[in-house]
Amino acid sequence: MNNLSEILINSLPYLLEGAVFTILISLFSILGALIFGLVIALCRMSSSKILSGFAKGYISFFRGTPLLIQLLILYNGFTFIYVPEGWQAALAGLILHFSAYIAESYRGAIQSIEKGQWEAAFSLGMTRYLTYKEVILPQAWRISIPSVWNSLIDIVKASSLASVITVPELTLMADQISASQLIVLPVLLEAAVIYWILTSLLDGLRVLLERRIKLSQ
Repeated sequence: MNNLSEILINSLPYLLEGAVFTILISLFSILGALIFGLVIALCRMSSSKILSGFAKGYISFFRGTPLLIQLLILYNGFTFIYVPEGWQAALAGLILHFSAYIAESYRGAIQSIEKGQWEAAFSLGMTRYLTYKEVILPQAWRISIPSVWNSLIDIVKASSLASVITVPELTLMADQISASQLIVLPVLLEAAVIYWILTSLLDGLRVLLERRIKLSQ
């Protein structure tokens, strides 16, 4: 037991080092997916058949295929053009994959807003761009928070798949420690607790954000 405790204590700095990588990849992926998801949502709702068709196909593909396959394609599939670092492929894969889900959350929120608000904005002489910026998107963001936030939490958990393409994040560090120490379950449980803490903090941020929005209304 003492030996196990010593291994877990000694492994913690390495797991936390991996957790830092996990946090960085997750944060940049969240930022990218939130922005690109909005672009895809607006394209999906565009009157242009080309933009709408592209967005529809994009959403269908990235929601209909496994993230792991997408990561492997990005990491190994285009080496004849460019050989990416593991973190580059992981970042691109997470953004592309989850922007498809976030786009649908945005689209549902935008479509739930009454048409009368569009008409009122246009009657005041506001352009379509200003209507989106000042009237529609602020409301859509508040409406979409629960579903979008689920995607953000999923990004943190899905970042563990980056271990398959040699990204030194939390899961890969836990796997390497388990292999070197020949102790699997306790080390993986230790890593699982760190993931749990990260996702719980993110969910707590959602609660604070929703409370602040309610107070401001």
